[in-house]
Amino acid sequence: MTNKSDVKKLVETETERLGFTMQLANGKFLITNPENGRTGEIPLQAMGRGLDNYKTKIRSLLNDHPTKPSPMVAATDPAPEKADTMPRDTWWSVDELVGAALANGIKPYVSGGLLHTPGPVESKSYADMLHARETEVIAYLTKNTTTATTEGDTDVPKIGDTATVVRSKPRDIFADAEALWGLLRDAARDQGDKPLTNGNVPGVQWVGALADIIKAACPDWDSEHEKDVRQYLNRTEHTRCHRPRANPPVWWIALEWNDGGLTITKTTPKPDPRTVAAAAAKASTKKTPTPVPAQADTAPPATAGPALRALLGFEQAIQRTEAERDQAIRERDDARTALEEMRADRDNLLVELDEMKAERDQAKTELDAINAVFARYNGGTA
Repeated sequence: MTNKSDVKKLVETETERLGFTMQLANGKFLITNPENGRTGEIPLQAMGRGLDNYKTKIRSLLNDHPTKPSPMVAATDPAPEKADTMPRDTWWSVDELVGAALANGIKPYVSGGLLHTPGPVESKSYADMLHARETEVIAYLTKNTTTATTEGDTDVPKIGDTATVVRSKPRDIFADAEALWGLLRDAARDQGDKPLTNGNVPGVQWVGALADIIKAACPDWDSEHEKDVRQYLNRTEHTRCHRPRANPPVWWIALEWNDGGLTITKTTPKPDPRTVAAAAAKASTKKTPTPVPAQADTAPPATAGPALRALLGFEQAIQRTEAERDQAIRERDDARTALEEMRADRDNLLVELDEMKAERDQAKTELDAINAVFARYNGGTA
C-alpha cells in the first residue's frame, strides 16, 4: 500500500509539468486537461504498480479520447459508413487499460495462473475488458510472457519421449485475503471511516454483510476458498465481527495491512495411526507370501525390521502431533467465536438494561406526580 503523500506528490508534479488542473473531490484527485477537456480520477492510495499506472493515466489525457467521434459525413456522400470492427478496449494499450481499471476501483491480480478482478459492481465493464485481453493482462502483471502448461493442455507423448505435466497452481489465499481487505477498507472509507478498536488494535467500523461483498466482487470463489480467506483475515487480526446478530452486522476493519507472519498450510486427511500400527503388527507375524506382481501399497513389507518399524512409529507420532495441533487450533477458533458472541450478547443486554432503567425512572417520576396530586386531596396517595 502506497502512502497518500506519495500519490499527492506524483499528481502535483505531473499536473504542473503538463499544465493540467487538479482538485480534490469525493476522496479522489480530479485531473483536467484544459486543451481537450478530458478528465481523469486518481484515488488517494495506490497498490502495487499503482503509481506507474497513475502516471500513465495522467499522461494519456494529452491525447483526444480514442472513441471521439469523427467529423460528420455529408448525406450526399455515396460512400457507406464503415463498421467499427475493433473492440473499444483495443484502442488502449495494456498499460492504459490496467490503469483505467485501477482508477475505477478494480484491483486485478494473478492467482493460480488465472486473472482475478475484484472490485465494485458499477466498474464491471472494466473487469470485462481485462478478461477480454486476459493473456496480455496476465503477462503485463507478472512481467513474464511464458505461458505455463496446465493439466489437460499437453499433447499425448510418444513412446520414448519424456512428458512433463505442470499442474495448475492452487488459489493464493494471501493475495485474495489482501484484495478482500482492500475492498472492505474502501467500503469503510465510504461510510465515513468511523474509528473502532479491537483490543489495542486501531481500526474503523464497517456495517454490512461480508457475504454480499464476496458474492459481488469475487463470484468465482468456492465455499472452501471463501472459508480459508475469511479465516486468514480473522487470524491475522484484519477483520472482526463485533455485533454478528445486528442487522446488518457491525465489523471492525484494521487500518493497515499486516500479514502478521502467519502461514497457513493445507493438509490432506491421513490414515488413523492405530490402523496403520495394527496392520504393521499383523503383517510381521505372517510368513513370507509367494511373490506377486508389484502393487502400490502403503503398508510395510512382512519382513520389516526394527529400523523400519521405528521409522513408521516416528511418522505416526508426527501425524498424531499434527492432528492434535489442528484440533487445538479449531478449538481456539471456536472459543474465540463463542467469546465474541458472548460479548455481543452482553452489549445487547447492557443496552436493554439501560432502556429498562430509563423506563423505570420515567414511571417513578409519573408516580411521584400522581402522589403529589392525591396529597392535595385528603392527604391520600396513589
